[in-house]
Amino acid sequence: MKNIIDVRKLDCPKPVINTKKALEAGGFDKLEILVDNIAARDNVSSLLHKMNLDIARVVEAKGEFTIYVDVVNSLSEKENNKIESLGGETLFIGSDALGHGSVELGKKLMKAFTFTLNELDNLPERLLFMNGGVKLCITGSDSLNNIRKLAERGVDILVCGTCLDYFGIMDKLQIGKISNMYDIAGHLIDDEKVVKV
Repeated sequence: MKNIIDVRKLDCPKPVINTKKALEAGGFDKLEILVDNIAARDNVSSLLHKMNLDIARVVEAKGEFTIYVDVVNSLSEKENNKIESLGGETLFIGSDALGHGSVELGKKLMKAFTFTLNELDNLPERLLFMNGGVKLCITGSDSLNNIRKLAERGVDILVCGTCLDYFGIMDKLQIGKISNMYDIAGHLIDDEKVVKV
């Protein structure tokens, strides 16, 4: 049986996530994935390699790509096909934008990042928000729903109270526990692995 996954016109990371979900659902032995840009082609190809699936061929037509996969390993054995992901780490988030350069792009990337965290097999244990990062946890944040879902799934959300007070947004906090420098410094020193985002 053949399955066709059409992830054209979807923003990153949805082409990868939709492909992953289809692969985990299984029920087919051949797969065609339709993408409409080089980045999506490369990202989906990388996912397939991480899941130990071989790409039979990639065909380009009018700037779009079809990735053909002969599914030979058992997709029902989810443990053998997990994406390498976070695994109990503490994530330190010190800005409401991801990376440096364009602030507008950085905010878009942060929204995509928090969305993608919810799609990973292993969630981080904790998110620590400081400085401009606290703005992700307040009313009007584009990432608020993604962070709320993480909290609902058991991720500990700690938000710097001094930072909220500095920006005058204490009353706008929607998700997370107000924390202090003592607790945050303790986690940064004592937690097994801390990743700065």
